Amino acid sequence: MGTQDEQAYRAQVAQLRAALEIGKPYLPIELLKQGYESLGSIERRLDLGVDHTIVALAGGTGSGKSSTFNAISGLEFADVGVRRPTTARLASCTWSSDATELLDWLEVDPDRRISRDTALDGADQAALHGMILLDLPDHDSVAEHHRAIVDKVLPLVDVLIWIVDPQKYADEALHAGYLRSLVGSEASMIVALNQIDTLPAGGLGTITSDISRLLAQDGLEAVEIRAISARTGEGVTEIREDLRKAVSRRTMASRRLRDELAKLARAIAHHTPQSVTTELEGTVQWEAERYLVAAGIPALADEISEHTALRTGRPVPSVAAPSLASLNGLRGRWIERVTLNMRKPFAREVSQRAGSSEELATRLAQVSSEVDVPWGAPEGVSRTWTWILVALSGVVGVLALLGLAGIVLTQAVGAGLLLVALVLAAGAWFADRQFASKLRSEGRERAHEFRQSVADAYAGVVSEVLIKPIRPILDDHRKISALTLGVLNASGGSDEPEGERDPVGTGRHATASPAEVDHPQVSLSAAEGKK
Repeated sequence: MGTQDEQAYRAQVAQLRAALEIGKPYLPIELLKQGYESLGSIERRLDLGVDHTIVALAGGTGSGKSSTFNAISGLEFADVGVRRPTTARLASCTWSSDATELLDWLEVDPDRRISRDTALDGADQAALHGMILLDLPDHDSVAEHHRAIVDKVLPLVDVLIWIVDPQKYADEALHAGYLRSLVGSEASMIVALNQIDTLPAGGLGTITSDISRLLAQDGLEAVEIRAISARTGEGVTEIREDLRKAVSRRTMASRRLRDELAKLARAIAHHTPQSVTTELEGTVQWEAERYLVAAGIPALADEISEHTALRTGRPVPSVAAPSLASLNGLRGRWIERVTLNMRKPFAREVSQRAGSSEELATRLAQVSSEVDVPWGAPEGVSRTWTWILVALSGVVGVLALLGLAGIVLTQAVGAGLLLVALVLAAGAWFADRQFASKLRSEGRERAHEFRQSVADAYAGVVSEVLIKPIRPILDDHRKISALTLGVLNASGGSDEPEGERDPVGTGRHATASPAEVDHPQVSLSAAEGKK
């Protein structure tokens, strides 16, 4: 793995560590614990380098792990048979002379280590140069510390080979406790059915089909199944070829790190869905409108408009804030909308930190009392010209009648004055219509300004009492989501096209399993699957 890749992985470790730090108040304790442990292991592995390929044999009591270990290594080193029916301690075989520090990190006892000198063993062993083969304790041992070793080592290995036997391949402790927790790591796993030399004719096909079915139910459809007999050596050559391909690519450790980082990112991301709305500023006015309706502001605005148009006066009223009962309902529905799709810890924090209905009532009453209600006749709008034209029309009309009667002036002049009086009367009517139109316009403007001023005041209360206290929670949610998404996007890159990755050289494409999408709360290690 190049320096650039190492830097990228360290950056992703930093991102996920930051996500865990931010998520301490919200994420499950077990996830935090496993997350920090996983990141610590990844950092330690990066410090030690990834030039080695760690391969682990895991399985239950009597499955033949130690026999398989001996068959792959070509050495009679691991304890088998009646001498030790269960594997109690880690054993290792290394095809490298510089693996001491890595074995110390894996806590393999010095007396349980053996090395293949590839320079002396020839090309057959040289092809595995750089590999570390581990024989793990039995995962179903009654000794708790045996299972603890398995749980600790599993997240650290690059290639995992599960050894199962014809009698216990369907053991629920294996599937529920371990395999289902490893969804997402299919590309670095092999399931080896051992002891096939004990099967009757035709039995192998039946059992391998059943194993495939069980693995599919676990969400591990892309895992390769090998049939072997560690006692006779049948199928061991194929296993060694799988490992040779994995070692030759020198990318298994890098891909294992990528898988572990992606697995942790998915586990964290499950608690911060991207469907959660974390930007609420754009909803403030819309939310304030609900409080306006509850306070009867629209009806009051209509009344202001009507009284302005009619020039009627009444005592200036105060704006009544929404009742406490209505505020309880409004706040509750707002909490439901904000926490939609939120996980419970975040939703609980939002509900607890958002201002109470009583606080809303107090603040709304305060701002309502400060709002001016525009009653009375508007300034700058009068009927002066209407009355002037009416008066002139009346005077001219009287003169016209006197002229037509021959009392004053002539009849011809009287007829002309009558026409003028009619024109003045029409002007008075038009002026009055303009006056009424201005009143209606002024009324609408007053009502709009009044409603807007209340809306702005209520929006300020919504921002102050409801949104401001929960802003840190929403920011935390957004930051965690962004950090994990960054890691997931980075882990999606590969030198090979998606669906064509075959890092362990099994000859089978390791495509993504649907279970990886359907079950986002993947465990970070086998330990989490057991708890």
